[in-house]
Amino acid sequence: MRISISGAGCQGKSTLIADFLKEWPMYDTESVTYREKIVSENLPHSKAATKDSQWKILNHMIDEMQTFKPGDNIIMDRCPIDNLVYSLWCFDKQVGDIDKEFIDKCIPIIRESMRKLDIIFFIPITKAAPVPIVEDKMREAAPVYIKEIDNIFKMTGAQYMQNPGANPFFPKDDSPAWIEVFGDRQTRIAMIKQYLDIDGDLIGGTEESMAQLINPYDGKMFDESAQSMQELIEDQKKMKKFEQDLAYERSQIREFLNRQRRK
Repeated sequence: MRISISGAGCQGKSTLIADFLKEWPMYDTESVTYREKIVSENLPHSKAATKDSQWKILNHMIDEMQTFKPGDNIIMDRCPIDNLVYSLWCFDKQVGDIDKEFIDKCIPIIRESMRKLDIIFFIPITKAAPVPIVEDKMREAAPVYIKEIDNIFKMTGAQYMQNPGANPFFPKDDSPAWIEVFGDRQTRIAMIKQYLDIDGDLIGGTEESMAQLINPYDGKMFDESAQSMQELIEDQKKMKKFEQDLAYERSQIREFLNRQRRK
């Protein structure tokens, strides 16, 4: 399986990857992560992102993904969809030099790259299981900014799940599953175990079972006896309506996606 862990900053992606590798040691990470790329070239990122830095990060991610083959066991720290989400934020806020032409240039490249992934495990912000914000040199820790980024991820995922084949960021065929995982460290791994067996393979092991992967919102693939997990799922259902204070960002992203589909 070729997997990405995606989501806004300070949501425990690195921790989840570490826990994942303990549970499924047959997996490898990229040879060079996007974080290492940023540090090695001192690239501006997050709120300070530029067309040049985002292009370099995107190309680095895609170069890594080009080495992935069907049957490889790889888990990535973020993927090109993450790169696009951060570029969309800069474009919407008119921060730096990221413009519509740059977004339009990136979209078809990102869409094609999705063929190299099997699953995107997305970590959303949720009141059911909040993750404390921890600052480091790589993170933008402003809570409003993190929520705005999370909202773009949620809108992207919602458009993808509600309109398969119509989202401009994913190919109409051969797209990865988009699955939300949340809760504490043990719960997140327990959720992933509903999809991967002890060998790290997709439960079911067929293209049909991949196509039928569900979003944790409906919970059908979870053990009904796991009461704490079911409670989290129910809480997450209640959170499907995005925060009212981010309504403006939501409407802007929806309009952008609709414009792209009409092209």
